[in-house]
Amino acid sequence: MDNVSNITNTTMNNSNNSNDLSLSNIKFFIDGVLSIIVIIFGLIGNTLTVIVLRNKVMHSSTNTFLTGLAIWDMVVLLGSLLLITLPELSQSFNNNVHPYVVVFVYPVCLIAQTSTIWITVSFTVERYIAVGYPLKAASMCTVTHARIAVIVVSVAALLYNFVRWFEYQVDSTENLKAIKTTLSNNSQYNTVYFLYTYTIVMLVIPLGLLAVLNTFLVLAVRRSRVQQKTMHVRQARENNVTLMLISVVVVFMICQIPALVYNIIYAIHNRKLDTFQIEILSSTRNFLVTFNSAINFILYCAFGQKFRCVFIRTFCWCIPRDVGINQSMSTPGIHIMTKLDNKKFKSMLHKGSCTEMSHTQQTHLSRYSPYSSRTPSPRHSPLPSARMHPDGSHNELHPNMEYTCKSHLLSRKSSDRSISPQN
Repeated sequence: MDNVSNITNTTMNNSNNSNDLSLSNIKFFIDGVLSIIVIIFGLIGNTLTVIVLRNKVMHSSTNTFLTGLAIWDMVVLLGSLLLITLPELSQSFNNNVHPYVVVFVYPVCLIAQTSTIWITVSFTVERYIAVGYPLKAASMCTVTHARIAVIVVSVAALLYNFVRWFEYQVDSTENLKAIKTTLSNNSQYNTVYFLYTYTIVMLVIPLGLLAVLNTFLVLAVRRSRVQQKTMHVRQARENNVTLMLISVVVVFMICQIPALVYNIIYAIHNRKLDTFQIEILSSTRNFLVTFNSAINFILYCAFGQKFRCVFIRTFCWCIPRDVGINQSMSTPGIHIMTKLDNKKFKSMLHKGSCTEMSHTQQTHLSRYSPYSSRTPSPRHSPLPSARMHPDGSHNELHPNMEYTCKSHLLSRKSSDRSISPQN
């Protein structure tokens, strides 16, 4: 979480040395009041996100990435609370606890920030594969691979930021405070680690990849919308996933770029920036990164149709469960028979019972789509509403499900006929 690098300067030095009342008030409002509201909302939102994404009907590779992102986002929010917000709101916390937070918690926050950046890159790459190479996606974009990627990113983030535990130490000779170590004051260390390594690992590579891949995804969605009339249900579902992830990446880049640029300037100037404008920029970029870690829940609800449906079914007990089911069936992401011609469907109802539908005329779920789920076992379910299964997957339909629809308007002889829809 290099969005709070220079945290000892921006919090401690400012409170001790600055006499500018306006600066103090601005920092109190941004770092204190606004930040704690965003942090509380973000912790609640990310907790709800993890619960929803852990639902078995949300079982997919992309949702595995998003679960890891939500967990690390909570670490970022807790780090912002301890490193920035509480020291700004409580002088006692700043004097007695904050020095230990800088020494021991600060590196964990940096690990969390690095992980969020590269998990975002990871699911963007996965979405690029799913959209650009759909034939390879079934074997490459799996839950197992996603879990491995999240673990690898987390371990790599730990190794990259391990040295940060040696940058500060607690000094209790006079007043309790965190002071820089010899390593932290070393100019070569600052040049190599902050100016070069940090620029490449945290700025050039991830933001470059996100910009290129996100551009490709945006163009792919636009092409699909032009062909919307002939779009298959599965394509519509994939586009919905892509649109949701594009929104996450765009917000991520908007919120992260100021923080990353600030840290480069901070390293170039030998980590000594005390002007009024720089202090305000520091508070702003810290708030933006905190905001980014808190806002994803809103993006998932706004753009993720199945996420929204599962969230309603899980937490909105006052709403009948059938409402969530009907909503999910009416959305492009989870529709039953959009490829089935209406006239054929009506003729089926009037001609007699219809048994097993053809494979191409029913919704089948993508293994690598975040809207996919575990395949429910075939069960009889009356049209048009599906019964709720014991495994909770009442809103998902399998290609091999059988439907029985008998017409009471027909004679016994005609109602005994079984008609399968034609392609």
